[in-house]
Amino acid sequence: MKFFLLILRLAFGAVFIWSGIAKLKDPIGFADAVRNFELVSDPVAPALALLIPALEVTAGILTMAGFLLQGSVAALLLSLLVFTAALGTAWLRGLDISCGCFGGSGAVNYPLMITRNVGLIMVGGFLTRRFFRNSKASVS
Repeated sequence: MKFFLLILRLAFGAVFIWSGIAKLKDPIGFADAVRNFELVSDPVAPALALLIPALEVTAGILTMAGFLLQGSVAALLLSLLVFTAALGTAWLRGLDISCGCFGGSGAVNYPLMITRNVGLIMVGGFLTRRFFRNSKASVS
């Protein structure tokens, strides 16, 4: 079980490092993607465009390294929940957006993205539950 948790935590962290770095490479494009959701406007959108990728990279590194696991995995899980809710509201409002998730600018395939996020939420939920339940147990 320890090996499975290690692989799961490394993969989970790597997804967010990849996503965060892709956003950091084009902060203006990601700020536009944040604005496209029509949930926040300036100056909040550009601030989020800098904060979100920094959070993803930092929490992803901490998750992979095995440091502050409860907080880092919980932060990634919370960000997934918020982003999935934002995707759902954009879909319900009929917005044709680009999410900027991995640095891409193509139109969103809502069912595919929400399905992907639900899978990641399940992984994050499993890891969060495991690390909160066994906070004194070895997690590497």
